[in-house]
Parts: sequence; C-alpha cells; structure tokens
Amino acid sequence: MSEEQQKKSRLLAYWLFSTVLIVFGAITAYIALWTLPMGASPMSAIWMGLPIWGTVVVAAIIIYAGYYFYTKSKSA
Repeated sequence: MSEEQQKKSRLLAYWLFSTVLIVFGAITAYIALWTLPMGASPMSAIWMGLPIWGTVVVAAIIIYAGYYFYTKSKSA
C-alpha cells in the first residue's frame, strides 16, 4: 500500500469508529429516555440497543475490510 492509501485507510477507520460511537451514544440515550422513567436500569438500555448498534459495528467492520482488500488488490 502506498502512503496515500494508508492515509485514506486510517481516515476511513477514524470516520467509521466515530460513527459507531455516535450511533451507540444516540441509540442508548434514546432508549434510556423512554425506559428509565419506567424503572429500567441504564444497563438494560444498552442491552436493548445491542441489535441496532451491533449491526452498525458489523457494517463498519465489513466496510473497512472491503475497502482494505479493494485498495490492496488495486495496488498489486
């Protein structure tokens, strides 16, 4: 991989990680907003959001892996 491709790969990783953190915080806060007044615990809000942000994590990994292998095959 060239230096430019490595820079782009690191930038993509940064954006994907940031997106995952934002989605995790937003979804957990939204679920907590509705469940905590009904007596649920903060941990239950995290567990309820697991399918949503878990899907985002898997999608981010797939996107990064696809980009990595695409640029690796393109440079070869």
